Amino acid sequence: MSVVRKYWPYLAGGAVFLGVVAYLVLTYRFAPVKVGMTAPDFRLKTVDGASLRLADFRGKVVMLNFWATWCKPCKQEMPSMEIMYEGMKQKVGDKFVLIAVNENNMFYANQVKPFLQSHNIHFVIPLDPLNRLDHQYKITGVPETFILDQNGVVAQHVIGPRNWIVRRNLELVLSLLDKGPMTPKDYLALKEKEADSGY
Repeated sequence: MSVVRKYWPYLAGGAVFLGVVAYLVLTYRFAPVKVGMTAPDFRLKTVDGASLRLADFRGKVVMLNFWATWCKPCKQEMPSMEIMYEGMKQKVGDKFVLIAVNENNMFYANQVKPFLQSHNIHFVIPLDPLNRLDHQYKITGVPETFILDQNGVVAQHVIGPRNWIVRRNLELVLSLLDKGPMTPKDYLALKEKEADSGY
């Protein structure tokens, strides 16, 4: 019996333990991003190789979405996001930005471009192959969306897919574009109202 085979259970257990420790080290210093907080800044490369920094979009309303090619609800949500994005571009120009961060890990990163081409997607797609933002934002899964106001404050946090061409789902975005940012306290009050309505 080889040494590796003899000690395999211990080696496997050690690898799992080190993985858990590494995850805790990566995430312990980040609190979950919530409504009313300023969204953490980040810099990523887009699928086209350009550098993107979140802070560069201050002064605009930002829809920050997290998704993956293997995620079925993401595939269902994407077409409505594309239609909404094109409509917003025509209506408000560059006052609104849609950033959809791809959370495919490094082994599946090559699936992103073919996915975008086959689904005719044109909005900005940064790549997060090491899942840094997954840890930084403490997202619970994909898809997940943060609506950021012109000051970079989280105005709304949506877990799961939405149909983004339904006006009700865009009320806050349209309000921010029309009236400008509100206070963090206002966003929290809207969140409570949404929770009370069961929406």
